[in-house]
Amino acid sequence: MNEELGILCKLQETDTAIARRRQTLDSLDAGAQLEEEIGGLESELAELREKQAATERENLDSELELKSLQEKKERFQGQLYSGAVSNPRQLSDLHREVEILAREIRKIEDRMLELMEALESQRTEIATRETRVGELKGELASVRSDYENKGARLLSELEELESQRRELAPRVGVHLLKRYEQIRSRMGNLGLVRVTGTTCPGCRIALPSDTMKAMKAGKPGPTCDNCGRMLVWGGSDEAEE
Repeated sequence: MNEELGILCKLQETDTAIARRRQTLDSLDAGAQLEEEIGGLESELAELREKQAATERENLDSELELKSLQEKKERFQGQLYSGAVSNPRQLSDLHREVEILAREIRKIEDRMLELMEALESQRTEIATRETRVGELKGELASVRSDYENKGARLLSELEELESQRRELAPRVGVHLLKRYEQIRSRMGNLGLVRVTGTTCPGCRIALPSDTMKAMKAGKPGPTCDNCGRMLVWGGSDEAEE
């Protein structure tokens, strides 16, 4: 293998390493799914808190109304049993008013019981979601820390590899480099492959004997008839042609 082909092989190795680092960097988990889950839970929490506030307001209004009705009922009962009213019709009216107030009071008390149960349920739901949000935020902090550490390492490695590439590329002839870049752009970043047997490592197709001979002679030109990748001999000279 002549020197130029050797440099081109190193360039391909560097390009492969760069592509792998970039793929790994792109695949790192920055916590997007956790952020989405946290956002959904926080939206649910906001709705639950609004419902809780509405329930508490209704409960407070019910308490005030209950107090007012109870005071009114006590006042009518006082008039009814104090002996101050002796008119049968007035007594009957007062008795009826006390019964009506008693029914209203029972309705409010029943409703207040429902509200208390609703509040208890809402508080439990809120506490459960708050706990889960706290857990997820802890997980997110860990994921982000891991993302930043791995990302920093990969970026450092990429910077070093790209520096190597800038040093290697000018050492390859202009026409050979252009040909390599054109093939690499078409073939998923793999423009050149080392052959150690009788098949192309890029597509696993058997190579013609004249191509094998050209590779072993170190000529910078053989390509695979099937995939078009540049071929460089990397096996032993004793391999079958």
